[in-house]
Amino acid sequence: FHMIRFLIVLIIIILILIIYRNTKKQNKSKIFYRNIILLIIIAGVIFFLATSGKFIIPQILQIIKIALPFLTKFIGV
Repeated sequence: FHMIRFLIVLIIIILILIIYRNTKKQNKSKIFYRNIILLIIIAGVIFFLATSGKFIIPQILQIIKIALPFLTKFIGV
């Protein structure tokens, strides 16, 4: 439940920055806000993976382990 709140807050912050960026007329400030938005997105993804990575990463590896034999069958044909 905490991750859902975190994602909602992140989305709200990004939307506010996008709206504020669109109201600016200078090109330099638009680039600045774009960089801030990208930084927030990257930091959010890193934080999400760091806190819930113990759940997500093993599931991804399990899916790869299950899908690998099917993939090799299709490549071999």
